[in-house]
Amino acid sequence: MLLPRILTAVIGIPLVVYLVNLGGIPYSLFILAIIALALYEYATLLRMGSRPVQVPVLMVFGLLLPAAMSLGNFGVYREGGDNYAGLFLVLPALAAFTAEFFYKQKYLERIAFTLMGVYGLAWPLWHMAALRELRPDGKGLTFLMLVTVWFMDTAAYAAGRAFGSRQLSSISPKKTWEGAIAGFAGAFIAVFAIRVFMKDTLSAPLAAWLAAAIGVGGQLSDLAESMIKRAVGAKDSSTLLPGHGGVLDRFDSYIFVAPLIYYIVVIAR
Repeated sequence: MLLPRILTAVIGIPLVVYLVNLGGIPYSLFILAIIALALYEYATLLRMGSRPVQVPVLMVFGLLLPAAMSLGNFGVYREGGDNYAGLFLVLPALAAFTAEFFYKQKYLERIAFTLMGVYGLAWPLWHMAALRELRPDGKGLTFLMLVTVWFMDTAAYAAGRAFGSRQLSSISPKKTWEGAIAGFAGAFIAVFAIRVFMKDTLSAPLAAWLAAAIGVGGQLSDLAESMIKRAVGAKDSSTLLPGHGGVLDRFDSYIFVAPLIYYIVVIAR
């Protein structure tokens, strides 16, 4: 099990580093691919648990919404951009409610699960692309987010294994309060270590806000994905990434973290 995990990391890490460095459309397309795979895994999990979902609406609008917003970043619609943004935000809801009329058995749950995938998964993950496009420090902030989440996860796992005794939540029995506290502290250590190279663009107060957002948001996001898997009786979201589970398993922390980091930085300006 360890060898596939290492091989996946050896291939995946350089690819992600290269694409973050490259930025622009290639990186945005990479994030869209991540979103597409995450949505597919989400729909598969729901079906495993016999939960109703509108797969066509989920996939089409789960990709259309972030794609439209990504195009906006590159100036495709400069005039009236806010109005177009509002249109693409409301279209998934209109589509989900309209599509339900064509199902023989109608369920509000199907609408809810569909929109949760669009607004609670695809839309938040798109902020990984939006963060990279921020000027002048989008690349640095993206690397900060990626490295800090990894360090936080590692610290939480190591501390939980070493001396964790108090269960954090029944949603994920192996997670402990000791691990969560270590993960939170690890986020601060990582952010302020990276800040040494970003002092011109990252103030100490902003760094503290980002560390807190990652330390709390990342772990809550992880628990949210665990809640879905536990509800349908699945251990991993898929077996796509050998030794790592699925795309959702690898990117679950960013569902909450990416939008938090993006808007904290935007508001701080």
